[in-house]
Amino acid sequence: MRISALYVVIFYALFSPGVVSATELTIEQRLVQLEQRLNIAEQRTADAEQRANQAEKKLAALAQQTESINKKVVEVNKTNEQKSGVDGVEFNAYARSGLLINSRGKGGRGGPGISPASSLNDDAHIGRLGNEKDNYLELSLGKRMTFNDGSWAHFKTMIADGAKSPDPWIQDNNSHHINIRQLYVEMGGFDEFSGAFDNAYLWAGKRFDRDNFDIHFTDSDIMFLGGTGGGIYDVKLSNALKGNYSVYGRNFGDLGSNHYKDNDIQNLMFTANHFYDNWQLMLTGMAAQGNDDLKDNTSTTGSYALRSDNTAKNGYYAMLAYRDKQQFYGLAKGVSETALQYGEKLGAEARQPGSDGDLTENAKSLRFASYGILPAWQNWEFAPSVIAQHSENRYQDGDRYDWVSFNFRASQALTQHFALLYEASWQYMDLNPNGRRYNSDQGIKTYQPVEGGFYKLTFAPTFKVGDVFDIKARPEIRVFATYMNWDKELDRYAINDDFGSKGFTAGGNWNFGVQAEIWF
Repeated sequence: MRISALYVVIFYALFSPGVVSATELTIEQRLVQLEQRLNIAEQRTADAEQRANQAEKKLAALAQQTESINKKVVEVNKTNEQKSGVDGVEFNAYARSGLLINSRGKGGRGGPGISPASSLNDDAHIGRLGNEKDNYLELSLGKRMTFNDGSWAHFKTMIADGAKSPDPWIQDNNSHHINIRQLYVEMGGFDEFSGAFDNAYLWAGKRFDRDNFDIHFTDSDIMFLGGTGGGIYDVKLSNALKGNYSVYGRNFGDLGSNHYKDNDIQNLMFTANHFYDNWQLMLTGMAAQGNDDLKDNTSTTGSYALRSDNTAKNGYYAMLAYRDKQQFYGLAKGVSETALQYGEKLGAEARQPGSDGDLTENAKSLRFASYGILPAWQNWEFAPSVIAQHSENRYQDGDRYDWVSFNFRASQALTQHFALLYEASWQYMDLNPNGRRYNSDQGIKTYQPVEGGFYKLTFAPTFKVGDVFDIKARPEIRVFATYMNWDKELDRYAINDDFGSKGFTAGGNWNFGVQAEIWF
């Protein structure tokens, strides 16, 4: 760098105008001037090099400082992520509470499962709008934890209680049933998992299966798998195919009835659930050792019925479902879910597989369920649904139970917080119990074969917050008027059935009331 500067100085000294014009200077004087200029150039060069070195040092220090800051940011993010997992407390709830009064000013009779067909393990439901008199609550608490190695855990518990009394304090324990409905732990993010198990996670405890689904408007499960056990979720078998595998155990009759006797019969259910795009295929096998020994005892499902002498001790069940969260049956934007279910022996209970210990070793059932939600026009939403079932040799060899239930809910939003709800239900049933017997206050009686129809109509002005245009948005406070009627033949199915009881017979019945419903 100094040699280059020297060349510049010499060139400048020899050929600049000042040099050419200074003919009066001697050679010694010119050399002195040249040396002075050379010294000045060298000094400037040294100063420039010093400034460059200082800038390079400052740049290195700045890079080191930036790297240190980045490390601190990463550490802070990891700490916040870990704290988020530790502090990830969850609180969720569902509740409904309301008053149901009949046209005579007395407590009304109602419920989605009020018809004789619903005596089949509480399955054949109609619309629930303006048709519920219970106060029901589910409270869920959970905790999420994430650890430095990427593993995580999730704890959840659910406490539920339901009562039909409108009193603010209930001392009669037979009228309400507080339950711990869920209590389980999930864990995932294991380094030991790879390949198909890379994103899979484990669970154990008492729970509702993660992939259950239902028709909210009729309070009907399309599929409810639950109990106490363990399993693994989200095993990736291919890019589009996933599998869940579990084992559940449950005692027959754990539905909260005061007629239940715990005979310690454990029903073990082994389930494989597979998902491909919107399709779901579920296969379940079950075994309940000793269930066939409980002959002619009171039903283990909580009803008044007596068991047959050939109850099953095993069974199997299959379901094929299509669940589309984006389309209303492929016709328009909306939601639609459909399932076809078949079971034999203990698997002949299609709504809640493994929950009915009264099924015979020859029982068979076929069930179809479907519902959709369709946003229509500017302020309307429609929600149609249908469930139909055929079963034979269900509780008694030679019996046959056929029923179909249609429901249609509509919502008309009028303002930001006010909507009108409409609901129409129709149910047809052809029930032949073939001599099945039951306990009553008048001794042992026999269920009667009946055939007929039943309908319900409800009008409910409703206040709500949130999205008034969403038919499933909650909370809601609604007042309602409900009219229901059925064929007179249905009154004689059983003397302790709702239909045909005092003040609740064919010919038309009105109910009025107010109800709140919320979930979050």
